[in-house]
Formats: sequence, structure tokens, C-alpha cells
Amino acid sequence: MELNTSGVPIPVVEGFGYLAATLVFLAFYTRTMMPLRVIAIASNVAFIIYAALAHLTPILVLHAVLLPLNLYRAWQLNRLIAGVAGAADDSLSIEWLLPYMRERRAFAGERLFTIGDRADEMFYIARGSVSLPELGMQRATGEVIGEIGLFSPGRQRTSSAVCTTECRLMTISGASVRDLYYQNPKFGWYLLNLITGRLVREVERLQRRS
Repeated sequence: MELNTSGVPIPVVEGFGYLAATLVFLAFYTRTMMPLRVIAIASNVAFIIYAALAHLTPILVLHAVLLPLNLYRAWQLNRLIAGVAGAADDSLSIEWLLPYMRERRAFAGERLFTIGDRADEMFYIARGSVSLPELGMQRATGEVIGEIGLFSPGRQRTSSAVCTTECRLMTISGASVRDLYYQNPKFGWYLLNLITGRLVREVERLQRRS
């Protein structure tokens, strides 16, 4: 069997190369983030072995750098999913999500969004109160706003939101919310409960008026 300069059989070296290439190919067909990260880590390892055996320094350096990056991203994602999975089904608390949100300050009278606007983020009211004028409702500290628009047809705001006091808000992008929704069933269940609860209360309010 033919050997390379390191004394390793050439078919073995080529085998690691084909394995690494196959893993990269599989990564393009992976739809969810955690399996993608696992495949990326496996491809990094395969490429490192292949490059070391074949003396391909640029490839070796590239994947030696990418491997810890993919490991770190996988750890981040696993931490986030674990936090979502730990959310109590009965309390429907969103506090576990706060470390992954961005803080925003708003003054009294500031309009956060207008009915019909494109919905691209969800808000958690850490302090203050927000008016939803078209619905005749107030949201206070500890409540979530903007979640319905993220999943409505056309992803449009179903009501305006105006700060009635100075507010400290925590926001998360619509893309991040959708990623979490597809990644973890418990987060999807949380949103389903939140949105359904809002709709049921709105129906009850309209029934009382009539």
C-alpha cells in the first residue's frame, strides 16, 4: 500500500479528506442549529486530522481556529436551550430569557411601534407601563408586548404601543424568537400559551361590552 511522506497509507489520508467533505456537505442540509454545530465540530476534527496527515498547513490552521469557535457556539446554544427547557410550564416566566435580550430605555410618550408596522422584535417591560391605544389596554412591569405581531399574517403590528411612563425595556429580535420557537418545543408552548391567553381575554372583554 502506498504511503505518504509521514508513512501513513494514502487511502487513509484520503478517507479523512472525503469524510470531512461529506460532513460539510451534510451541514448544508441541516435545518436546526444544534445538529449543524455538531456536524461542523465533527468536520473540523476530520479536516484537522486530514490536514495534519497530508501536511496542508493552511487547512490545519483554519480548522484549528474554527473548532474552538464552533465548540463555544454549541455551548452557548446548549445553555440557551437548557434555560428554555427549564422554564416552568405553570408559571410561564420569561425571566430566564432576559440574559439574551437587549436593554432599551424609553421616555414617557414615546411610541414603540404603530399599528400596521412590520413586527421585528418582542418587548419585556422591566419597569414602567405601556398603552395599547387601539385595544384600550395597559401593560405593566413584568408583562410582554409585541409577541402577537411576530406570528401574525404579514408579521404586522396588531396595535400601537406608547409608553405612558418612563420605561426600561428588554427586547429580543423576531429572528431570535423564531429560532427559539423552532429549536425548543417548550418555548413554542410558552408562546402559544401567551398568545392564546391574550386572545381569550380580548374575546371575553368584547363579550362583556356587548
